[in-house]
Amino acid sequence: MMNMSKEMIGAGILIDICGVVKPGEKVVIATDQEKVDIANIIAKACIIRHIEPIILNMIPRKSHGEEPPIPYTAALEKADVVFAATSFSLFHTNARIEACKKGARWVNLPGYSRKMLCEGGLFVDFQKQREKAEKIGKILSSTSFVKIETDKGTDIQFSIAEREATVESGISDKPGMVNSPPDIEVCIAPIEGTAEGKIVIDGSIILPGLGPLNEDVILHVSKGFVTRIEGSREAMLFKEALEQAQEKEVFNVGEFGIGLNPKCRICGSMLEDEGVYGTIHFGIGDNHTMGGSIESSMHTDVVIKNPTVTLDNKVIMNSGGYVND
Repeated sequence: MMNMSKEMIGAGILIDICGVVKPGEKVVIATDQEKVDIANIIAKACIIRHIEPIILNMIPRKSHGEEPPIPYTAALEKADVVFAATSFSLFHTNARIEACKKGARWVNLPGYSRKMLCEGGLFVDFQKQREKAEKIGKILSSTSFVKIETDKGTDIQFSIAEREATVESGISDKPGMVNSPPDIEVCIAPIEGTAEGKIVIDGSIILPGLGPLNEDVILHVSKGFVTRIEGSREAMLFKEALEQAQEKEVFNVGEFGIGLNPKCRICGSMLEDEGVYGTIHFGIGDNHTMGGSIESSMHTDVVIKNPTVTLDNKVIMNSGGYVND
């Protein structure tokens, strides 16, 4: 009972703070056969609040960004609020885009566990971190050039000129907004073809069978694409996963993100790992849903610890510490 009580508190945070659900709104809980338990907990918390949810179920997708079935998609477009408790993220799908265009507020919850409902990043002060995220979002949107360095050897630069940053505060309180709590981040799509250098992944590769790394994985980047992957077993697993897609686009450096949740820890959950305060991440693959032009069947996030981030020759993060903190 104590564990269930904690789960219900976590589900309540998702409903009240992250989704800002109001009485009478149409709530759809999108799930699959592997995450029905999470969907049911959210549904129970809705019912306690006199909100009637609809649960959609499907066969789990094979990767992040794979489209759901057509009837499933049609139901999403009728929602005021969507809680997407799926195995793989629907963020980079046309189904999510169309639902948000029609006004749905989207709470993205891929890979959620019962533990995540009980502790960790979900119990942060979302409103406080939203203010910081919005501030960094404005800075990023007015930046032309980004350079990232780490003591481990990351040394990469790229253009974001004229691109608009996406602020993901964890709170979806306006029509069309999408957030992925407990992830709090600011992200942007690098200009295609401009990324040059090397990424040393020392945090996490968010794919089944990988997660928090035992050894660093090195990505060599040229003209916006990963051209070579170096390392041991984990590097080879990552390379094989990308090659299996048989698409050049899955190697695109599609996203640059900055984590802003001080209660998140690297643990193998995408939404915890991406949000860790003082880290950055790159999304490899699709970016057409976030202001870029590359469409791909995959979008894989890789997390880098303790970065130094320079925006237009001004350092905003030094070895993982925010300069203005």
